[in-house]
Amino acid sequence: MSTELSRRRRKAPKGRGATPHWLGRLPYLIVLSGVGAGLVLCAMAYFRKGSVLIAAALLFGALARMLLPESQLGLLAVRSRSIDCWTLVILGEAVAFVALSVPPENRTGMAAAAASGVVIGAVGVVRFLRFLIFGRRGSHARRPAEGPR
Repeated sequence: MSTELSRRRRKAPKGRGATPHWLGRLPYLIVLSGVGAGLVLCAMAYFRKGSVLIAAALLFGALARMLLPESQLGLLAVRSRSIDCWTLVILGEAVAFVALSVPPENRTGMAAAAASGVVIGAVGVVRFLRFLIFGRRGSHARRPAEGPR
């Protein structure tokens, strides 16, 4: 005697608050297509433009991860919100720093790249010093160890 159990698939509620199924994948697709287009530009010998496009896509991903709810992020929501945002911001700034620190072929581009590199480096130093001085946000004050009574 065998019995078969049939499972009914639950459907998302359809109403005013429900977002379309494809909208949850849109930020991830924008980041993925930006990185892909940047890689294509790099392969076509436009290193600076491609790297700047990759950096912009990563920074857009950080902004989307920070502002949008979990239901609209798709695969951008991997870890906690703060870890995802910091990872994307650090990677985006690193790619932008590398892209803007490579010397261009003309002099006006070289001055702009040097200024951008100095600004990005200064922001990194300020963030590092702020982290050293103030520590992590939300960290609880340490209580002194209580001895035996």
